[in-house]
Amino acid sequence: MMNEMKLWYVRSAEKWEESLPIGNGSLGAMIKGGTDEEILGLNEESLWSGYYKDKNNPGAAAQLEEVRRLIFAGKNKEAERLIQNSMLGEFNESYLPLGSLSLRFSYEGETAAADYRRELDIDHACARVAYSCCGTHYEREYFASYPARAICIRLKADRAAMDFTMSFASELEHTCEAKKGGLEIAGRCPEHVDPSYIPLREDSVVQGTRGKAFTAAVRILECDGLVENTGDRIRVSGASVCVLILSAVREPALPENASYDSLKAEHIRDYEALYGRVELYLGEQKALPTDERLELLKKGEEDNGLYSLFFQYGRYLLIASSREGSLPANLQGIWSWELRAPWSSNWTININTQMNYWHAQSCNLGECAEPYFRFMEKICEEGKKTASVNYHCRGFVAHHNIDFWGNTNPVGLLPGQTEGDDGCVNWAYWPMGGAWLTQELFRAYEYSQDERYLKEVAAPIIREAALFLNDWLVEYQGEYVTCPSTSPENQFRLPDGQTTSVTYASSMDMAIVREVFGNYMKICEILGTQDSLLDEIREKLPRLAPFRTGSFGQLLEWHEEYEEPEPGHRHISHLYGLFPSELFAGNEKLTEACRISLKHRLENGGGHTGWSCAWITNVFAILEDPENAYAYLRTLLTRSTYPNLWDAHPPFQIDGNFGGTAAIANMLVQDRGGEVKLLPALPRQFKDGYVKGLCIKGRKCVDISWKDGKEEAHRIYNREEAK
Repeated sequence: MMNEMKLWYVRSAEKWEESLPIGNGSLGAMIKGGTDEEILGLNEESLWSGYYKDKNNPGAAAQLEEVRRLIFAGKNKEAERLIQNSMLGEFNESYLPLGSLSLRFSYEGETAAADYRRELDIDHACARVAYSCCGTHYEREYFASYPARAICIRLKADRAAMDFTMSFASELEHTCEAKKGGLEIAGRCPEHVDPSYIPLREDSVVQGTRGKAFTAAVRILECDGLVENTGDRIRVSGASVCVLILSAVREPALPENASYDSLKAEHIRDYEALYGRVELYLGEQKALPTDERLELLKKGEEDNGLYSLFFQYGRYLLIASSREGSLPANLQGIWSWELRAPWSSNWTININTQMNYWHAQSCNLGECAEPYFRFMEKICEEGKKTASVNYHCRGFVAHHNIDFWGNTNPVGLLPGQTEGDDGCVNWAYWPMGGAWLTQELFRAYEYSQDERYLKEVAAPIIREAALFLNDWLVEYQGEYVTCPSTSPENQFRLPDGQTTSVTYASSMDMAIVREVFGNYMKICEILGTQDSLLDEIREKLPRLAPFRTGSFGQLLEWHEEYEEPEPGHRHISHLYGLFPSELFAGNEKLTEACRISLKHRLENGGGHTGWSCAWITNVFAILEDPENAYAYLRTLLTRSTYPNLWDAHPPFQIDGNFGGTAAIANMLVQDRGGEVKLLPALPRQFKDGYVKGLCIKGRKCVDISWKDGKEEAHRIYNREEAK
């Protein structure tokens, strides 16, 4: 009992960041658990504003040489303005909420509820609400079934006293009709929605006729009460049980004579086949509501079990938001409730999307990365257009953001706008996003050893990334450099006092180039591939601009030591070669330079967002610094975590959850640079414990137990031997 993985509460959620998320990869719901009214916030992954539109900029290529000339001449600010005014394209579109399902309850007397409990059982991927009211005990259970392609809801009462009205609401253009047996919903997404960070204007939301059409339905599978249809709502009265099946976009896959119990059993079998592979024990689960445990942690109390819960919750969230055949997890997984969601709830590829999958391989959820790989094929095709049109380069390129439509251009412009706003280049212009995304493709091969996957999926995309980088490099002062170059969302101060983000050969750029080239060379060796591109890579690789250290031994973020206007910046992009890359593995000098750089960043206020704190925790784990890894893991939970354990950027971003899960795994097991390390960053606070089923490369798993901070036993075995 005390090691059940459950989030639970003794009150309903007052806001979305307290709700409990369920999902089947494509369809999600957020459960508030009200007693007078239950409101389920609903999402379906394919509901996006917009339509396919080529947003590439044919005029960009004509400016590239001038931008490079200005940068090499030390006129960085002028180069930035030229990019801003002539090399950008339109913003992404936005991920949209489907709407909300309302269940409004009627009671026979006073409505004060007693014995209330709301929980998310992550061992079985089921949410529940239970309470007593007016002499009746009520229970509701919810799960999102991947096999059934539906959300299943069972409402029960211990006597035939359940009365409720069911209705649907949405900010999207829609109709809702109550028919015998349920609600039928049809609608259309807007053809444009501005990003949330653009001030509201008259055309921020444009409905139009070119947006994506959708359907949804709520069907009554079983009910022993009276069901009445009234226009756009359904009234159920005198019931002791009612089962609802909710679907959207895709028809549910219900077996003939399906019952709630059979659907639930099938759902649990499917879910446990993934979730049940890994077990982590760091301490007992306290018999307290999750929000109370979190508050006590903030006050300085110890609760090792909460870290185990957070770890398994991160695995649960990936299973719930990224399954075979779905889209990859976006900035909020699949759970978003605003028409203009934070940062459009898109795929932000200068850290956030990549972080979403850091734990997929090591935490034994490799199948959950399939949507990422499939989406990469789309990005690669669109990115080849951008590389050709914007830069006259071969290969594929993708910049800062990507949406459902796969646009890979640098963003920054509203429809009809021709010049970007001051400062937008800082975050909008980063041609290395697509190349970074390929890292996970090669990692997946290292873990799976699947040569067919390597040949058919990973190799073609990584080759296109290498092609682009080969063409993108330019020779300057005897070295090959990227130009123009930025370090995601950070800036530096020029000698004349101006701040800019544009230069050449940032550390992150040069690390990504080396990694992509190296990975493609390994692929060719593994597959026995002869490719003329290898000759070009081998010519450039030894002449790439080197990594440089600064006046106090730190790894420089840019090609020279500039003053930083924000030395505590949330991104630690220049440490890429240390993590998530393995480029610096075994290099003591560069590893120490990274340690010094990280210390400097933290001394100046770094790690103040959830995902940034997760990133830092991973880096300390790689540095084998257990106490700092623990300190920032604790900070992640106490400063950047909502009551439902969602990560707070703020607002909610799921990457902090996923990055935090990866960090715990890295504290316990690492397989990097050809060396497996067990308990490399085990903090003294995790004195006793065990982990089962974490993965290392070569299709192997690891079980470890420890006592008094020392390894007690371990077992390394082939995945096929796992129970």
